[in-house]
Order: sequence, then structure tokens, then C-alpha cells
Amino acid sequence: KKDMEDLEKRKTIESFTLMDDIFMRLVFEEKSCTEYVLQVLMNKKSLKVKKQYVQKDLPNLYGHSLLLDCFCEDDQGNLYNIEIQNTSKDAGPKRARYHAALLDIHYLGKGEDFTHLPESYIIFITDKDIFKAKKQLYHIERKIEEIGADFQDGSHILYFNTDCKEDNALGNLAKDFHRENPEEMQSKILSKRVALLKSRRLDKKGEQKMNLVLEQYRQKAFREGIEEGMEKGVESGKQRMALLMGILAEKGRVEDIKKAAGDKLYLESLLSEFGL
Repeated sequence: KKDMEDLEKRKTIESFTLMDDIFMRLVFEEKSCTEYVLQVLMNKKSLKVKKQYVQKDLPNLYGHSLLLDCFCEDDQGNLYNIEIQNTSKDAGPKRARYHAALLDIHYLGKGEDFTHLPESYIIFITDKDIFKAKKQLYHIERKIEEIGADFQDGSHILYFNTDCKEDNALGNLAKDFHRENPEEMQSKILSKRVALLKSRRLDKKGEQKMNLVLEQYRQKAFREGIEEGMEKGVESGKQRMALLMGILAEKGRVEDIKKAAGDKLYLESLLSEFGL
């Protein structure tokens, strides 16, 4: 049984990509990785990350709080919030607006003049081209319509479409975000970090972090699997799906949960396997 669990664990680890937000956060704990990604997205090789926080909590006493995937500040005082968004629902314009608003609330001190607000960049890295214009990078800026000029409020929103993989720096980065094998990555910085996290050479602290990632990933896949089943099935189907997801999660078969969500025949084979 332990050998099977270890095999499933290894398969899950090997399947991780940077588009898995939980794994991405662990990769971005290495500041050089965050810095490299920002240098490519901002087309600014001189950009240096001064400080950063992974899973930064932005509380809101009066409403919806946020847990940021990666928040950082460069050596010029500009702020960046990098988020992995794999569905159009989670990458909507109003979500980006809210991220920008809450960032401003937390980074203007009491009594400070509004001119002290730093330049801020909300960056959504998306699995699909949610604007369907076949662009690699979308820049959202406010405009003064009557004169066609920038509003210059210092708030910027970017969408990085990783579905567009052209033969350039952005395209190479997009490919790297989807690659499971670190040896196939174009970026040596990202490749080195991913290879270490996926290797068996982690120290005790690193192994503990990876085990936490696996547990978070299992719980997320479990929740998403149940939600998927509830959307597709009638009441009896919901119960069968919930039972199946519980069994798969207990056995650590995360890849089966992911595959079953999008493959009806595979789902039926799993239900049959467990007599559901």
C-alpha cells in the first residue's frame, strides 16, 4: 500500500506545472524566479525585486478579503500582484479591479497624500485567451475618452495569455509555464528551481513544504471534482461523485480526480472500479 501511495505521490509531483497555482507559489519562493518572470512580462531586464510575499493576506474589515498568490515590490517602489487564473470566471475584469483597489487601500498610510500611491501592476496569468484576440499580453489602462489620453492614475492590469506560444521571449515563458519536465524549460532559472522541487534531493524543510503542497493540491482537486460532479449530475449522481472523490482523495489519486473532471468515459470507469 505504501509503495502505491509513494508512486501516486511521485506521479502527482511530476505532473505539476507553473500553471498549478499551489506549486507556482512554492517555485516563486525563490525570488530570482519571480524576478525573471517580471523581467519578461514587463520587458525590462534591469527590473529587480526588492521584497516579496507568497500567499500575502490582504484583509478587509468591511468586505471580501484576498489571499494573493505572489505580491512583490521592485527596487523602484512599484508593486506587483501575480495571480494564476485557469478559468475565465476567476480572471474577470471586476476581480482585477478589486485586486487593484485592495492593494491601494493597504499601501497608502494613514494621513498620507494620494500622490504617494505607488505604481501598481495586477498580473493575471491565464491558461486560455479570455479576450479571444490571439494576443500574448493584454495591457489594460484607463483613458480620458474625449482627448484620447492616458488617465495616468498609476494603476495597471496585465493579462498574460499562456495559450499563445509564439517564438519569442513571451512565447518561451508561456511554454515554460505549461511544461512538466524541467529539462525541457527554456529558462535556466525556472528549470533549476522546478527540478529541485521535483527531485528526491530536498532537505527536510523542503520535503515538508512539498508535502503541504500535495495536501493542498489534493484538497483543491477534491473540491473541484465534487463541484464538477454536482454541475453535471442529478442528485444520485452528486452522491456517487462525492463518494468517488472521497475515495480517490484518500488514496492520493489526484491525477485521477483531475482526469475524471474532463473525461466522461474515464469517470464512468472509475465509478465502475469502486462499484459506484
